[in-house]
Amino acid sequence: MEKKIRFLAQQWKNGDVDPAKHSDAGSDDAALNKELETIWQKAGNYKSTSFGPDVEANWKKFQAKIEENNNNSSETPPVRRLIPRAWLVAASIAALLVIGWWIINPNSGSNEFKSLATNKREIKKVELPDHSVVWLSNNSELSFDPTLNQSKVRQVKLRGEAYFEVQANPQKPFRIETPHGLIEVLGTSFNVRALKTEPHTEVQVMTGRVALMGKGENDQRIEIPANFIGYIPSTEKHASKSSSDKKVFASTQVWRTRKIELSGRTLGEAQEILRRYSDFRLEFSDPQLADCIFTWTFDLDRPESSLKLLAKTGYFHLDKTSSPVFRLEGKSCPK
Repeated sequence: MEKKIRFLAQQWKNGDVDPAKHSDAGSDDAALNKELETIWQKAGNYKSTSFGPDVEANWKKFQAKIEENNNNSSETPPVRRLIPRAWLVAASIAALLVIGWWIINPNSGSNEFKSLATNKREIKKVELPDHSVVWLSNNSELSFDPTLNQSKVRQVKLRGEAYFEVQANPQKPFRIETPHGLIEVLGTSFNVRALKTEPHTEVQVMTGRVALMGKGENDQRIEIPANFIGYIPSTEKHASKSSSDKKVFASTQVWRTRKIELSGRTLGEAQEILRRYSDFRLEFSDPQLADCIFTWTFDLDRPESSLKLLAKTGYFHLDKTSSPVFRLEGKSCPK
């Protein structure tokens, strides 16, 4: 059968066989010829055309797909970028090295001084990191390193007036920088007055010894013993002790106690203390009265009452010439 179909198809293709000639063939052959004829005619009517895709339709489908993906992007969970394990290990080691270095070198991170200041009517007690104690007078400022006790030299800065009680430590000298120079001690108590408005830094040593130095490279170092006053002048190139080697004022603690204990002290000292630590002034009718020596207690906050008590000795007359000024009149000091 297959051979017959191929033969007839070849004959029809060559035009050599007319299907009508096979009308007398058997019924099976006639039916087969009829079916093949129909197929052949339809094949002949097929028009071969080249392939041409619909570009416009496909582009619209592509754009629709992109818009669909953009709309769904907000719902898509973000992709986590994993840091390589090696980087995490390196970062951890670096952090540990930094922390260890900071622990070993606690002073390297900050060289800033901590400052404490007082106002016109304030007195402040300060305990330093090395347990030294400082009483800071009014209108004064003290600066120090918070890690002072860990340094080879315990250094502070003072502007104004303060009373120091320094803890002894021969391996770590204690230094005070003032506008005029340097003060160095190992362990002692003393009063420092370092005002920019005055021509020198004054140091009254109560116990121990204190060394004074100017800020110049060739400045002389001078030691001041207990119960004496030392100065660091701003007009000279080296530190010097007071020329009279006079003993400390009765005013060493007056700005704290507000009382002047004049035991064998002169009226001149009372005059100077009033000038320094109050708004009152004391004048004398005769300058020689400043050398008169008395033993008495002078209340800095009640100067008029204290001077009236002094006048009752019979040697002086008290005259208040104006609100802040008191005047003592007399001819001589008591013998």
